[in-house]
Amino acid sequence: MKHENWPYEHGPPPEELPEHDNGWPGSWLLLAFLILAPVIYFGPELGSFESWMAAAYEAIENWIAPIRDIVFG
Repeated sequence: MKHENWPYEHGPPPEELPEHDNGWPGSWLLLAFLILAPVIYFGPELGSFESWMAAAYEAIENWIAPIRDIVFG
């Protein structure tokens, strides 16, 4: 066979490496931190941002309502 001497040439794989390392918990904790850190830091301003978004949605809805009535009414 072509690769008969593979273990002798390259040696066995190191035992300290896990076979199925999926990154838990490090990558999940990092993802949670990246999502939660801005929410915690900008928490006091989120209320004003939410009200601004609601006002913008209401303004767009008021502009589009006559067009929607013509098209679908």
